[in-house]
Amino acid sequence: MGTELNNKDLLLLNALVDGELAPQDRAAIAARLAVDRDLARAYATLARLKASIGELAEVSPEISLPRTKQRARWLVGAAAACIAVAIAIGLLARSELLFDHEASTAAEGPTAITLASLPAGTTIPRLDTAGLKLIGLAIDPGRVPLFTATYRGPHGCRLDLQAWPIGSNAPALAGTSRRSWTAGDLAYELVAHGMPTWRFVIIAEAAEQQTRIGSDPARIDRRLREANIGAPPCLG
Repeated sequence: MGTELNNKDLLLLNALVDGELAPQDRAAIAARLAVDRDLARAYATLARLKASIGELAEVSPEISLPRTKQRARWLVGAAAACIAVAIAIGLLARSELLFDHEASTAAEGPTAITLASLPAGTTIPRLDTAGLKLIGLAIDPGRVPLFTATYRGPHGCRLDLQAWPIGSNAPALAGTSRRSWTAGDLAYELVAHGMPTWRFVIIAEAAEQQTRIGSDPARIDRRLREANIGAPPCLG
């Protein structure tokens, strides 16, 4: 596939990001994403674009999106422009995303991220209130692990999180502390590098709770803030 994406593909990617595709259509596009670098790059760009717009709308009530058909046309046009620039300069490779959360201060609270390209219920915890920013996300739909997320703190702390379908075997991640759990149809593993045990235990508990339906967001936020009080530098 070339770098030119038609409107049909852009609308399909838009529906994928919004979680509006039927399971069979989602499986079909996931298979294409796994082998088509341009399409995967386009999906990553569109997902990041829409996430940024959503965050801006949350912190700036005066920002609003066009409605109905106008909104659809606007999204296709905006996505096409951003995708073209991203492809031209090689901003994103395959379906790997790098985030600059320093430029986005809207990340308040532990609102988890969901990924439309992965099985329903796949969740990436937000750990910002514990002082850990999501700086990298590598996605491989249909493979093991489905994703690997990397969090980093200001004093050398780092966490890696991976998830895969229950019954599969994911490669072990090296680290000094780890916590594994299952939620829905997925197995998760969170690994720390040199983080004090007491702090990792609190953060890992909050991360696990974010992947479970019906968890208390206020309690999760409170625990993450506790983990950030007097947090010492990591040693690994």
